[in-house]
Amino acid sequence: MRPRPFILFVLLALIGTIFVLLTIEQLPERVVSHFGSDADPDGWMTRGSYLGFMMSFLLVYPVLIAFLIGFLPRVKPEWVNLPNRDYWLAPERREESLKFLSAQGYWFGCLLLLLVVGVHCAILAANRSHPPELPLSIFVPVLAGFLVGFSVWLVVLFRRFRKPE
Repeated sequence: MRPRPFILFVLLALIGTIFVLLTIEQLPERVVSHFGSDADPDGWMTRGSYLGFMMSFLLVYPVLIAFLIGFLPRVKPEWVNLPNRDYWLAPERREESLKFLSAQGYWFGCLLLLLVVGVHCAILAANRSHPPELPLSIFVPVLAGFLVGFSVWLVVLFRRFRKPE
């Protein structure tokens, strides 16, 4: 049986993909896709290019990150920057540590998926307004939620891999 974070990761990727595909036609042919620090648009792309870009950020990027976090320590442990790496990857603790890292990779992938879907929601709203403007009421909570989730993820990771007394 697959671990729960993997199942959640797959479900979020599927739901996010369906959501983007169902909402892509709501965007104009010329999509405002980037905004400056003042929330005013400063970058555009075609709807087709935006769809390709969003799908890559929705599927390729989170999958790659989750895979690297979960798989890289199995094949190249010397490349892993893990607190107390030698202790936690010693033969007697290695498998349990690798399972934890794999689950953490999927949890981080879930955070990335939610961030990308949230950004898509903000871009949908921005392209509905005239003139287009990044809706900070959507973007700021999405970004704050990601940063809080990332902070929790880091605390869990560092607490798990601290060296026992």
